[in-house]
Amino acid sequence: MSWQAYVDDNLVGTGFVTQAGIYGINGGGLWAASPGFTVQPNEIQEIITGFSNPDAIRASGIHINGTKYLTLRADDRSIYGKKGATGVCIVKTTQAILVALYDDKIQPGACTKVVEDLADYLISVSYVSL
Repeated sequence: MSWQAYVDDNLVGTGFVTQAGIYGINGGGLWAASPGFTVQPNEIQEIITGFSNPDAIRASGIHINGTKYLTLRADDRSIYGKKGATGVCIVKTTQAILVALYDDKIQPGACTKVVEDLADYLISVSYVSL
C-alpha cells in the first residue's frame, strides 16, 4: 500500500480525520498528505523535538500550518492538541510521524483511535515504535 493510500483510506477515509499527513521521522520530509494539508518544516521539527522533550510543547503548544493548538498530552509516542472544538493527534513510529486533524463534527477520541490504530498496524509490520 502506498503512503498516500494510508492517508486517503486509513485516516481521512474513516470519516474520523479531517486532514492528515505522514512525515518521515528523519528530516521530517513529507511522504503523503491530504489535499491542502501542510505542516511547515519548522513545525515538523517542533513535533520531532516534542517527542524527546515534551516540556517545550507543553509550555508553548503545538503548531500545525500556523495554527497553535493547546497541548493536552505529549510523550515519546503521542502528542494530542486542541483548539476550541478542533484538534490534532500526532503519533510516532520509528520511521514515520502520523499527523491528523479533526474538526468540530468529530469526537476527539474517535480521531485518536484511528491514528493510534494505524500506528499500531505500522508497528506490527515492522515500522516499530521507539
